[in-house]
Amino acid sequence: MPKKLTQGRLLLLLLAIFLSASSQQPDPRAEVRSFRYHQHPEFFRLVLEIEKVREYYSAELKDPERLYLDIFQARLKPGLHGTSYQVHSNCVKILRLAQKNPSTVRLTLELVPGAKQTEKIYYLKNPHRLVVDIYPRPAAASQAPPATAAPTSRPAGQTASPPEHQPQPPAPSSSGYSLVRQLGLGVKRIVLDPGHGGSDPGCISRSGLKEKDVALDLARRLKVLLETQGKFEVFLTRDTDLTLPLEKRTALANQKRADLFISIHLNASPRKNRTGVETFYLNFSPDQAVNELAARENASSNKNIRDMKLIVDKIIKNSKYEESRDLAEKIHKHLLQHLKQNFGPRDDLGVKGGPFWVLIGSEMPAVLVEASHLSNAKEEAALKTEIYRQAVAVGLFRGIMEYVKSLGKG
Repeated sequence: MPKKLTQGRLLLLLLAIFLSASSQQPDPRAEVRSFRYHQHPEFFRLVLEIEKVREYYSAELKDPERLYLDIFQARLKPGLHGTSYQVHSNCVKILRLAQKNPSTVRLTLELVPGAKQTEKIYYLKNPHRLVVDIYPRPAAASQAPPATAAPTSRPAGQTASPPEHQPQPPAPSSSGYSLVRQLGLGVKRIVLDPGHGGSDPGCISRSGLKEKDVALDLARRLKVLLETQGKFEVFLTRDTDLTLPLEKRTALANQKRADLFISIHLNASPRKNRTGVETFYLNFSPDQAVNELAARENASSNKNIRDMKLIVDKIIKNSKYEESRDLAEKIHKHLLQHLKQNFGPRDDLGVKGGPFWVLIGSEMPAVLVEASHLSNAKEEAALKTEIYRQAVAVGLFRGIMEYVKSLGKG
């Protein structure tokens, strides 16, 4: 006769079943199943077939020139780890694929020196594919090989001799060679300002998502990218949910002797279908919508009317105007471009001057970025996800890096 299950034995049996089930949880990583590439007449394309859409980060490195792509929460199909291929392309020399760590897959493309103009990285569906398109400069494109050769395996570690690094002269901004460029100045220290904080929540979405919390998370992500990839010194005006007066934010940047000041915000509009990016530098504006936004962002100021003359004088004497506008234009371009490529159409709300308190008094180029809209249902939902927030940080990072490179220091 089988023994009758007592309450204690039944509990032990249920516990054993639970532990067995929990130990067999599905692997959360998406499998990278295959990859292929082809030299099109206008660009080089590489396609990674992946089990699910996963967050990724890309960056460029020098000596030798290469582009790498890290795919998070991913694993390589057995047999793909450590593969390396020599490529006959006008802009790509070598491809390498590796399991960087248990949860990250790294794709590395060693580039033909000086041949790459830009790249586009995006997902396609049915099946899920991560696509990397490398567009060459016109001179390199004219030298493209007639056809793509079959991939030739190349032992890992064999790379071309790195080219010598030569200092590059700065490029002019949209208004010419400012004093910053004439003197050959560069960027070493950056202050990031997460908008609002503490008793000032900023704008709040319909579901209760607060601008102050999202802005802080974006600033922290951007700080990591600037420190690890750009090798800058980076400070935050606040790293907690702290109430911080507007005028103290640029004062802190001045105390830190920062070279750049970037204030990160999220937008809101009565038009719920409005999306996209809007970027500002310090100036007066005849635009009623800009002045309305400035009034909203400046609401927490504790200055009085008697301070108006001093404030107006500071705006008029703003000697960083040219560089601030150039920085704003580059950040705006890259952030909008990166979000469009990865998440679909976005409104280009432009780069504008505006009388924002948080930019007044800065002793360095300073911009304010309205990165997305909490008032738009789709962008609000996206801002709740890790992948979208990281994409915003990457877009901001790329804009900053283009600005630094334009000074001849990148």
